Amino acid sequence: MIGTVASGPTFPIVPAFHLKGDSTKGKSVFASAGCGSCHTLAAAHSTGTIGPDLDSLKPDYRAVTAQVTNGGAPMNGTMPSFKKTLSTQQIADVAAYVVDSTGGKAP
Repeated sequence: MIGTVASGPTFPIVPAFHLKGDSTKGKSVFASAGCGSCHTLAAAHSTGTIGPDLDSLKPDYRAVTAQVTNGGAPMNGTMPSFKKTLSTQQIADVAAYVVDSTGGKAP
């Protein structure tokens, strides 16, 4: 139709914390997104010191999804938002991996 505006997505946009993450896939996301360059996580053999040591922090699932999605200013620098580079499912997957690896609180 002439004069109409295309509508946005027809699927619901679900926040990552509402999705069930896959820890195995999350391990791949952690590596490919470069998370270990800033974060220490023994399971990933990473020793980054710019961001928090995830093994010590033991973050919960919702906190990880929020931080990865929105970014923020933890400790020594500012963590970038990954909402434009990772899918919502990838964010849920990396959160599951971090929580499973550190013993943090699952959803």
